[in-house]
Amino acid sequence: MNRISARVFAAVGLLFVASGMSGLVFEVIWVRYLTLVVGHTTFAASLVVSAFLAGLVLGSLALGRLADRLSRPLLAYGLLEAATGVLALGITHVLATLPEWLSALGLPGGGPLPVRGVLAFLLVLPPTFFMGGTLPVLVRFVARQLEGLGRSFGVLYALNTLGAALGCGLAGFYLIGAVGLWRTAALASGLNLLVGLAVFLLHLRLRPEPLPASAPAPAEAPDASATFHGARRTLLVTAFALCGFASISYEVLWFRVLSTSLDSSTYAFTILLVTFLLGLVIGGLFYSLRLAGRVRELELFVSVEAMLSFAGLLSLALLGMSRPVSQVLSGLVGGWGPNAVYAGMLLHAALVILVPASLIGVIFPLVVQLTTRHVASAASNVGLLYSVNTLGGIVGSLLVGFVLVPAVGTQWTFVGVCGLNMALALGVQALDSEARPSARRSMWAGAALLVVAVVMVPGDLLVRAFAEHSDSRVRFVREGVDGALAVLEYDTTSVCDSGLYACGPGCRERSFRHQQLLFGSVSYANTALPRKRYMATLAHLPMLLHPEPKQVLQVCFGTGSTAGSFASHPGLASLTIVDTNPDVLAAAPHFAEHNHGVAEDPRAHVVFDDGRHFLLSTQGSYDVISFEPPPPRSAGVVSLYTTEFYQQVKRRLAPGGVLAQWIPLQQQPDNLTRGMVASLLEAFPEVTLWIPSDYEAVLVASDRPLAVDVAGWEARWTQASVARSLADVGFTSPYGLMGTYVAGTEALRRWTQGYQPVTDDEPAVEYFLFNADKPFDPEAMLALAQPPALVRAEQLDARRLSRELEANRRVLESTRLKREGSWDAARARVEEARAAVGDNAFLSFLLDLELDCLRPAGR
Repeated sequence: MNRISARVFAAVGLLFVASGMSGLVFEVIWVRYLTLVVGHTTFAASLVVSAFLAGLVLGSLALGRLADRLSRPLLAYGLLEAATGVLALGITHVLATLPEWLSALGLPGGGPLPVRGVLAFLLVLPPTFFMGGTLPVLVRFVARQLEGLGRSFGVLYALNTLGAALGCGLAGFYLIGAVGLWRTAALASGLNLLVGLAVFLLHLRLRPEPLPASAPAPAEAPDASATFHGARRTLLVTAFALCGFASISYEVLWFRVLSTSLDSSTYAFTILLVTFLLGLVIGGLFYSLRLAGRVRELELFVSVEAMLSFAGLLSLALLGMSRPVSQVLSGLVGGWGPNAVYAGMLLHAALVILVPASLIGVIFPLVVQLTTRHVASAASNVGLLYSVNTLGGIVGSLLVGFVLVPAVGTQWTFVGVCGLNMALALGVQALDSEARPSARRSMWAGAALLVVAVVMVPGDLLVRAFAEHSDSRVRFVREGVDGALAVLEYDTTSVCDSGLYACGPGCRERSFRHQQLLFGSVSYANTALPRKRYMATLAHLPMLLHPEPKQVLQVCFGTGSTAGSFASHPGLASLTIVDTNPDVLAAAPHFAEHNHGVAEDPRAHVVFDDGRHFLLSTQGSYDVISFEPPPPRSAGVVSLYTTEFYQQVKRRLAPGGVLAQWIPLQQQPDNLTRGMVASLLEAFPEVTLWIPSDYEAVLVASDRPLAVDVAGWEARWTQASVARSLADVGFTSPYGLMGTYVAGTEALRRWTQGYQPVTDDEPAVEYFLFNADKPFDPEAMLALAQPPALVRAEQLDARRLSRELEANRRVLESTRLKREGSWDAARARVEEARAAVGDNAFLSFLLDLELDCLRPAGR
């Protein structure tokens, strides 16, 4: 068969770049939609990704076999692209309305987790099946000669992977945030259709001659040579499956560890995935342009696997130095602008991932050349290789994340994967009858050197890199399914000895101690008084605003301070605690003085599930529902802040029920903060805003007016356990808590007028880089400030309430001044607050510790 021209190959390659872009975009979108239904737990999300990959496996295997018999493969490729575009957009529409469909069928949560996994697989199977067939079908078109097959395939594979990297970056950094999920899916679908149309026009222009269908090999007794080569091919295919296992294992481990030193945003995940994909691109192109046909393929495979074992171990060492590496890179990019932090993340990811990922990228085209015996069967061979490699990847992601890391830890899992690469090198070299004795000796010497290098790496390198900080002590570390979690303890000695804080005269004589719950790069919660104060408010406010709360649901446990505050109310009958991460509850005893062992309270029931899925899949109603999720800009967390979610919450509240939601006002731009409040106002007729500390706001919503029952609050304060819990965070009387009130429904409607609510389709808070107008404006919010609505207020001391409201405003002004670096002015505001209302634990902490001792050194 005649080779296709370079111009035709370039045109096809460009179209395959576009195909890779749309495929990755659809994967990102479908994972988001499906996790809204099946849950956002690590296992549920992994099932969704595995379902996507399984469709690709079936498509590549089935359509690869069919491709060998296609006479017009270019036209078939165009039809596959068009079919993918149509089916993908249709499936996206189904996924967007899936909760309604499941509710109508009586399966609001999708059933048990295995059933949800099957459901996800069946939904994405049609388009992913066709996606999986595009590579082998296109190989059928471009593969005309056995010699150079690996080179041609390598370029094609690299271009498709380049498209995937571009699609990932474009969707993750811009498109979804700019136009939303549905419009992004429509653009991806349109791209598929354009590719299909372009292929059809190219086919008309070229009018290629039909290719002859491959004929089955004649039946004859195999000779010894054929048997040997057949066995060698089988072993190489098996080795390639193990390569897929190792490659995805590295990806899981890199992402897992780097997430502890980068931030928790979707941008960090996008950067990591783009870096990995670019490594594959570099490797595929390097093989095609520099290696193919110039070295013995079997020898090259052995060398690449051996180098990958050392490159993997080197990346492990770099991960162990993540903190100093991040500091150096931050210094390098510090002057590049407000978003330079993401350039630093990219450099960090490239330093760790790019070299081993490039070696991984060499392997696929190399194995295609090694295992293809006839050009007429190239398509089916590519389909087979792609399917076994992807299956190995699926097994690797599940086994590493859910078995190996929890069993032996991240570091030893990493070492095991490096060992697997070396074992593959040695095993494949044993198949090579032409390998020189010196090469065999060198490989065994390399294996011995790898063992020595592993022994030299400290056994707790990654744990120390994650958990050890100069201003704290590690009290608890666990590497679980969801990631690495640690409990850190800060006290006067550790803080002042670190050199990070001012710690002025007399600070060392003041008793100070608090704990922090650290998960990856996110501080889940800590027990410093300002943080504990808003956590307690998340419980006490809704309990006090409800006339007789009995059934309570709390989503996200953290340190358990909020749950412990709920338990202080004697009238509580049942407290359901929902958290995705069992390790958070395992750490609860370290915070016992703050949560009072609430997990062991007979009224408490702990459920490990995604909060949104729990509400969707269970029955019953609650008097109070409280949320204390991770920061809303963290990847995936925005699903607990959308209008659709609040409508779901509203359906699960009993009549007159109360919702309490935490919102960190200052962590996102001003327009997005207003949009988050607008989302709640879309779902509930009554919403009030309270700010108990810093700019950590508590939004309270209900279907009934949210007035303060003054006599009722006074009565609750006579309950010793309630009064003690409130006084612990500085609320010594009902007036102190009333003083944290800022605004009611009408004021909030004015403040949010014209701002776009956060929705499932437009999760702007998570994609904040291109959705920002200006930083949060506290003055505009405080201009709303007004007294709360009151009932049964015959005994109210109006002057005292006025003083508390004014004192809280002074404290909030001090927060703004601290952020501006005006620490003396901030202290003056807090002193004014104390002069107005007297001393309490909260004001004492601010004056004696935060403003004197814990402010950054040099300020």
